Amino acid sequence: MQRAGLWSHIWRCAGRYSNRSVLNVADNEQLHEVLWNLPLFPYMSIEVTPLATHPSEVAAG
Repeated sequence: MQRAGLWSHIWRCAGRYSNRSVLNVADNEQLHEVLWNLPLFPYMSIEVTPLATHPSEVAAG
């Protein structure tokens, strides 16, 4: 998923068995498909926060 560009970023939370990830998906359906196909999905607690590009981001232009 990382090589395909779907999983843009992943950070490990120090001292915890968790991570923070940024997924670049087309819509809710694709996000649902990606998450449900994760091998550990049945054991995971997932919180989804939609993100949008900030208008002041230099790289956005």
